[in-house]
Amino acid sequence: MNSEGHSRSIVKALSWRACATLATMLIVFVFTRRVVISLGVGAVEVVVKLILYYFHERIWGVVAFGRKEHPLSHLPIKSEIKKEDMEKIKAKLKELGYIDEKDAGT
Repeated sequence: MNSEGHSRSIVKALSWRACATLATMLIVFVFTRRVVISLGVGAVEVVVKLILYYFHERIWGVVAFGRKEHPLSHLPIKSEIKKEDMEKIKAKLKELGYIDEKDAGT
């Protein structure tokens, strides 16, 4: 219920790597003043860190530390909840005092 899909982790890794690799290449250029070295370091860095980041995300996806588990997450749901059923569920939770009036509309 609280996990990310593989494709989401890949897209997040790619967007972060683009920013971070540009920063790395800029830093290398500032120190060396050589474009070829900056591009070479950036090319190696992007591949290595992209792979490491992906596995880092997947590992943290299964680590429970710091997560709050929803009290209903243990219930086996066999299909998507329909909109009309969701409204009934919200009404019942409101009736039982689990959600406020303002929360029932969301």
